[in-house]
Amino acid sequence: MNTQLSRSIWKNLALAGVTCCTSVMGVGCASTKTSNTARTGTEQILISAAIDRAFSNVQFNELAGYKVFIDDKYLDSVDKSYLMATLRHKVFESGGHLVTAIDKADVVLEPRSGGVGTDTQESYVGIPALGMPGLPIELPEIKIASRNTQMGTAKIGLVCYDAKTGIALGSGGESTALTHNNDTYVLGVGPFRSGSVIDQRQKAIGYNGVGGSIIGGKKVAKATPIQIMDRKDAVMGSPSTPVEQIAETPTAPEYFNR
Repeated sequence: MNTQLSRSIWKNLALAGVTCCTSVMGVGCASTKTSNTARTGTEQILISAAIDRAFSNVQFNELAGYKVFIDDKYLDSVDKSYLMATLRHKVFESGGHLVTAIDKADVVLEPRSGGVGTDTQESYVGIPALGMPGLPIELPEIKIASRNTQMGTAKIGLVCYDAKTGIALGSGGESTALTHNNDTYVLGVGPFRSGSVIDQRQKAIGYNGVGGSIIGGKKVAKATPIQIMDRKDAVMGSPSTPVEQIAETPTAPEYFNR
């Protein structure tokens, strides 16, 4: 009886061991590969938001009704394409008409960059690292609370002049704007974020156009369709319509039996 009981116990233990091993071996794991762009999204939004803010201080409505040429030969900055595209958008919003050459323009708009970029500041409350006199030992720093702040700056200058006479239309000016992103840590816990970037990301829901429309119900001046071939130059006796051309196309047996 005792022998049978011992065998039953060992049998159950062996079965439990096999079950555990099978369960452990059957557990799978997966990994996800991620990658980042060379420039962080935070940096790019800091700069683009600073450019938007700088242009929001300028009255572009004075360009309404004029043919405007934007001369960017003196503009050299980070994210120049976004800056130029935003400037073009402002001219469109004002009611101005963009042209591609100075000789077709009434007004030349000349932008320049006084500084477009980012800076970083770090600060903390705690005890700095301390070295022990006479010993190659250094006590590590202790941060109770810390903050990393990244700022975006855009200083943009604008001047207009008459395209025909070259005379300045006003004295021009500069517009400067600042954006920031704060990452705060308390006893190593964080980041707790605040600033311009998180505001932009939280509000960026859907398209910013009126009612989601990109054209807004405006009438488009459609171009005349391009005529590939003049019918007067067509070969005499050839089918005049695509349907007739397809109808007169020979089948494969007819083609090879010619």
